[in-house]
Amino acid sequence: MRYFFALLILMFSCSVSLAQNCNCKLNFEAVVSQVKSNYAGYNDKVNPKNKKSFDRFTNNLRQKALNLNSIDSCYVVLKTFTNYFKDQHLRVQLGWRYREKFPEKVIAINKQFPKKIVTLASPEKLSELTSISELDAETMLLRLPSFEWSEKKKLDSLLSAYQKQIKQKPYWVIDLRGNTGGTDYVFSALLPFLYTNPVEILPDEYWSSVGNIEILKENLADENTSASSKEFLAKLINLMEANIGRFVNPSGKDSFTSKLDSVYPYPKKVGILIDGNVASSAESFLLLAKQSKKVKIFGENSAGVLDYANTQFFDLPEPEFKLVAAISRSKRLPNNPIDNIGIKPDVKINNEQVNKVIVVAEKLKQIK
Repeated sequence: MRYFFALLILMFSCSVSLAQNCNCKLNFEAVVSQVKSNYAGYNDKVNPKNKKSFDRFTNNLRQKALNLNSIDSCYVVLKTFTNYFKDQHLRVQLGWRYREKFPEKVIAINKQFPKKIVTLASPEKLSELTSISELDAETMLLRLPSFEWSEKKKLDSLLSAYQKQIKQKPYWVIDLRGNTGGTDYVFSALLPFLYTNPVEILPDEYWSSVGNIEILKENLADENTSASSKEFLAKLINLMEANIGRFVNPSGKDSFTSKLDSVYPYPKKVGILIDGNVASSAESFLLLAKQSKKVKIFGENSAGVLDYANTQFFDLPEPEFKLVAAISRSKRLPNNPIDNIGIKPDVKINNEQVNKVIVVAEKLKQIK
């Protein structure tokens, strides 16, 4: 499969220097095929009720692709197709070389696809650094702007460095605003501090396709993959190979309960501050944290990007394009969707409110 695409890239790739000679039809068909074959949400979102309209939509874009020969115009068509599914875990990305060489074209393209923007009336500027500090004599402030893998070591080190303080402060404020996710492993060390009672977990199930298996095998062969991850991947791959064209659940359960041996006396109460940019694994953190009797969520609805997850990168004939697609879906579906809805806070805080962290700390102390 990879060898086949490598040949296509050599034969049909676009010229970055001229941004011309792009075989858009070839790239469009590759995106349609890969999404249909590998995207975990495809069969949920293309169904008998909308199949005819979806086919018309796809054919209209296919006709447009026939007459396009530049990366920028082709990208608009590809992005229009993936946008149909209304899932931020499904998208086509432009390569960094193109973005650096043609920034003005990238700006023009982005204007055609305005992002959902959370406009904060308050003048607060959010720190982009993972940090822990003492907010006041009774309160710890944890600023968690990202759950990218690089932040795990930082957060674990901070929890260790502030071990004495966090075991003495009755209140925590976790500022999660702007956290668009990363990986659940980053916040794993936080969960014992929040725990009060058994936590229900609804696992993911993976769509078994030849393309998804191939991607996971590449992950398995990566020398940077941890031993525990390799063990999980090997099990998952074997399960998928035996069930092509079906969803597989490596946990073997529709739900399970996580129970810890003890409940930490501190913190006594935890306020998590969120905004409309909190997404993906940050929302996964919220779903676990909100089950604790210690925790209250403040702010506004999260982004709603979690129903389909475990994104992977798929090659396309043009090397300046990458398809990003979720290969799993949550067992929360179809009863409890989050995508394009978000997780609702326990306490709404209006956008115009200033000093939100202080407000959360004060409200937290008033909760009995």
